Amino acid sequence: MRVIDSSVLVKYFTREKGWLEARKYIIEGAITLDLALKELANALWKKNVQKTIDKELVKKIINGILQEKPFIIVNEQKYIQDALDISLQYNITIYDALFIALAHKLGLELVTADHKQAEAASKQGVKAILIA
Repeated sequence: MRVIDSSVLVKYFTREKGWLEARKYIIEGAITLDLALKELANALWKKNVQKTIDKELVKKIINGILQEKPFIIVNEQKYIQDALDISLQYNITIYDALFIALAHKLGLELVTADHKQAEAASKQGVKAILIA
C-alpha cells in the first residue's frame, strides 16, 4: 500500500501523461486523504469549464469513487498539525504537506507528480515515487 496524492489521481482520471503508472499504484493498493477527492473534483470542474472533459464524465468519475471505493480515503484532520510543521519547515503548501504527514505517520511511500513535494517528502524521511 502507498499514499497517493491529488496530482496522481488527476493524472489517472484525466488520462494525462503518466496515467498508466498512476493506475498501477492505485491497483496495487492505495490510501489518500479526503482532501484528494476535493482537489480531484476541482481539477475535473476546471477541465469541464475549459471544455476538455464532459460534465457527465466528471459526475461519473466522482460518483464512481464514492460508490466503488477503489482506494482508502481517510480524514485529513488528524494530520494537520504534523502537516503544518512540514509545511513551515520545507516551504510547501499545507495541502502537499498533508500527504507527506500521512505517509510519514503510516510508514508508507508517497506517490506524487509534484517535484517539490517529492523533495520535501524525501527530506522528511518518506520515500517518494515521482510520476513524471
